[in-house]
Amino acid sequence: GSRLQISTDQLIAGVHIDPAARPGQMARKLLRRSLSDLAAAGAQPWAVLWNVAAPYDKGLAWMKRLARAFVEEASLFGMSVVGGDLSNADQVVLSCTVIGLEGRVRTPGRGGARAGHRLLVTGRLGAAVSSGRHLLPEPRLTEGRLLAESYRASAMIDLSDGLSEDLQRMCAASACGAVVELSKLPLARCLRHQEDGWSSALGEGEDYELLVALRPAEAKRALVDTVLTGAGIHEIGRIVGFNGRRGDKRIVWTVDGENMDIRIAGWEHQWK
Repeated sequence: GSRLQISTDQLIAGVHIDPAARPGQMARKLLRRSLSDLAAAGAQPWAVLWNVAAPYDKGLAWMKRLARAFVEEASLFGMSVVGGDLSNADQVVLSCTVIGLEGRVRTPGRGGARAGHRLLVTGRLGAAVSSGRHLLPEPRLTEGRLLAESYRASAMIDLSDGLSEDLQRMCAASACGAVVELSKLPLARCLRHQEDGWSSALGEGEDYELLVALRPAEAKRALVDTVLTGAGIHEIGRIVGFNGRRGDKRIVWTVDGENMDIRIAGWEHQWK
């Protein structure tokens, strides 16, 4: 039988989505952002459990719309809703646990990138929140499975907290560094190739695209694969060695090959 891949995520009104958002918007974003984790694992969606905590004054009609949208969205991705829980709370807090089936090869994980591997990314980056794209992200399930199985991805992660933050996580797990050419970033159409546009692409988050490290020969093939080019895949940099000496930067940003200092603020929980 297939190995299982399991991921859990939550959606909190006022943190991940506007409290005034419609229940259908909340349900769809909750499931799709969770499915993005399965995409990065190269897994096929199978089943989901979910939990709802909401104020009583939301009312029964609101709750029915939320549940209907969630079940319909799960069905769209071929998933069965196999359980859940319901509770009263002061604000809307939704969570779900998605279960996927691993493909023919093991999940790439984040820790397999090695010096010389190429960095590729799907889609366009930046302005996901301001444009509203974050409300209906497109989990790259087909692309993730293809990259894992046909191109033997050495490491893969979905971009939920911004390219800068998520690339740091991949490099830390792989004990390596990276060089990224900012002029090669596939920016959202409303952004320009200048510091503000690059900062949005690197730090705004909620893109839910895939960042993948591939061996050079596999990267060359992937860049002409019709499925992946249809998803807007681009090469943006390379993995390099990192010895961890004090003062060395794990990630180096360049413009036309010249190092550039750029201010980036990816999403990170701040615990007091």
